This record gives sequence, C-alpha cells and structure tokens, in this order.
Amino acid sequence: MTVIEELKKRGLIEQIIFEEDLIEKLEKENITFYLGIDPTADSLHVGHLVSINVAKILQKYGHKPLILVGGATGGIGDPSR
Repeated sequence: MTVIEELKKRGLIEQIIFEEDLIEKLEKENITFYLGIDPTADSLHVGHLVSINVAKILQKYGHKPLILVGGATGGIGDPSR
C-alpha cells in the first residue's frame, strides 16, 4: 500500500491535483514537508488532530515532517479578538 492509498483509505484525501505526479514523487524519494499550526487557544485541541495524523502517516512511510507551532498566538491567544 502506498502512502496515498492509506490516506485515501482513512478518508483523509478528497481530491488531489496532479495525483500521478505526487504519487511518483512520494514513491521515488522521501520528502521533507512542513506543517504549521497556529493555535487559536493557549494549547492544541482536537481540531489539529487531522493534520497531525496525516504528518504521522507520511512519517511512517519515511518522509520527514517539520512541525512548527506558532508560539506568539499560542501564548497570547487569537490577536484578532
């Protein structure tokens, strides 16, 4: 099973643009990818779980996640409020 097949099986992918190119890239080499999380409260919550799970699945297939949690917003809350 490929990483894309697993993500689809779990219902985590609805649509992919240039799907064949992405599958080829992910099967040919391990990629480093970025996930930026900007918490709207003083901590993470269940709303962040989907993207974190996708990152974990990609990591299981040998890809390297770079996860950055926004410190300022997490520390002071949503500045737009």
